[in-house]
Amino acid sequence: MHLHSEKRQGRGRALNRAFKASRGEILGYIDVDLATDMNHLKELIQSIRDGYDFATGSRMLPESNVKRSFKRGFASKGFNSLARLVLGSKLYDHQCGFKSFRREALFSLIDDIKDTHWFWDTELLVRAQRKGFKVKEFPIVWKHGGTTKVNLVKDVFGMGSQIFRLWYEFLWD
Repeated sequence: MHLHSEKRQGRGRALNRAFKASRGEILGYIDVDLATDMNHLKELIQSIRDGYDFATGSRMLPESNVKRSFKRGFASKGFNSLARLVLGSKLYDHQCGFKSFRREALFSLIDDIKDTHWFWDTELLVRAQRKGFKVKEFPIVWKHGGTTKVNLVKDVFGMGSQIFRLWYEFLWD
């Protein structure tokens, strides 16, 4: 299946649209630059078959093998640490573009996700943990794949503000 849009939707909105058009029982996505070594694809899918509701590759686990610039690594560690501290997440890497989901679990949360851009992943995984879903995080081999649409300054501040937006929402749950 091919979905096309004439206008930019933002990562989260595009993922929502693609998943809602899908038919599979195990859903997932990988970043188009193939930064994650594809030898991990079997584990990504098998994790769901083994009973996990959500699975995500992690660039932040000690066993991970990652090649990226110091600046991007520093920003990523800061963001993920803040998500753990403020949102109570148990994960170390919320943003890795290498994820799979059990359809029913994803669809029970997808309409609750308010972010339509880069924070979509984090919001999904934090909501999944809060609802008691089984989430697997596993180490990967990852190499920066070239150009990126991430604007380090703008997106770090935007995603940081989303952490506090979600924290505030959880105060009233």
